[in-house]
Amino acid sequence: MKKKIFILALMISFILPAYADTVFFMKPVTKEIEKSDANKIIKNLESTVSSKLNSVSYKDVSKAKLKKFGKCGMKPECWSENAGDEDFQYVLLSLISMNEDEEVTVRLVLINIEDEEVVDDESKTYDYADDANEKAIFSQIRKMSAFSEIKGGKKSKKDEVDKRTKKLEEERKKRERELERQREEEERLEKERKKRERMEEERQRREEEAEIARLEKERAKKEAEKKKEQASKKKSLKDNAEKLERAHELVLEMCSQGKYNAAIKAIVKVSEIKCECEEDAKVLALKTQLLNFNKVREQILKGVEAKNSSLILDNIEAAKALDESIVPGGTEFSQKVDKYAATGWLARGKEMEKANNYVEANEAFEKCAEIDPEKTECSDWLNSKDKLVKAIYDKASVMKNFNPTKAKELLRAILKLVTAENEHYKKAEQDLQQLEY
Repeated sequence: MKKKIFILALMISFILPAYADTVFFMKPVTKEIEKSDANKIIKNLESTVSSKLNSVSYKDVSKAKLKKFGKCGMKPECWSENAGDEDFQYVLLSLISMNEDEEVTVRLVLINIEDEEVVDDESKTYDYADDANEKAIFSQIRKMSAFSEIKGGKKSKKDEVDKRTKKLEEERKKRERELERQREEEERLEKERKKRERMEEERQRREEEAEIARLEKERAKKEAEKKKEQASKKKSLKDNAEKLERAHELVLEMCSQGKYNAAIKAIVKVSEIKCECEEDAKVLALKTQLLNFNKVREQILKGVEAKNSSLILDNIEAAKALDESIVPGGTEFSQKVDKYAATGWLARGKEMEKANNYVEANEAFEKCAEIDPEKTECSDWLNSKDKLVKAIYDKASVMKNFNPTKAKELLRAILKLVTAENEHYKKAEQDLQQLEY
């Protein structure tokens, strides 16, 4: 007991020197009042607080702290959290406002930081701003319930020791009561837990015995059903394997005849049959190949119809490879693939010629004629190349003076289109040398 008293006295000795009933005078807030009137009342407030109370002004703290305090407003818990370590125990907030009749209201709010409570919240209305002088404001402050504690500065050490000692003793007894209550509650809960565990163990034992008997009966029943199901499934899979094999051959026959859409419909339907054997993989692979082939084939046919070289030439090799993977040697499509390719190069040649890209146009028409000599449009273009070269040369001659870059481009194209024996080849070569030098 003596030891506890000694510790308590030691704690108080550290607390007392730092403790004082000091009020922090927060910067006043004004609302709907002329600045000159507001400044006059604020000056009276500051003068009264500094002369009559043990106080710290908002002007005496750093901007960082003032900004932090400004967020607390009338929230005691915020002041306790942000100003609990400061040298003041109270906060005095003030609001100065004016109504339509030019009456001035001064509202004073006093917050006890340590106890986290609003001690006073009083307002007084003055007929005029000048009425809120120092004497009137002091009269308003004196009515606060905590005025006597703030006015006298520090309390006597004896009063403070009694207050702190009583508070610490109450807190100690409260903690002891709480610990005793917790201990009793833990003992009660432990007894209940053990009782529940015993009951649960007994219940589980009975359920396990009943479950074992049920499972054994269920196992025997399932075993018989499983044997019956396996026999039925075995027969069904065998029948499916035969169906898949026949269907696979039929689809390949459709493909070889060029009946692609019918083949796709058939293979999609057939793929729903399962045999859990090698035929499953064959049918799935054929289905994938057919679907992919049909996509690129449709792009090619669309390109032929629209005379779009990209749709034809970008898909021709893929379609040919897929066709040959479906049926060795290819289907009916492979017999027409050269015709499609020639059509694609013919369209490409016309596109390049239209874009004045004569070199690539020439290459496209040459490939067209090589693939399908019967494409007379391609051979006719190549046979009339001399006329084209003359037209290109004439165009380059006209552009030499006002667009030499374009002229050189056209002259270089002539050198790539014809051999050195051509009369326009030599002219183009000479003109090009003159333009470059």
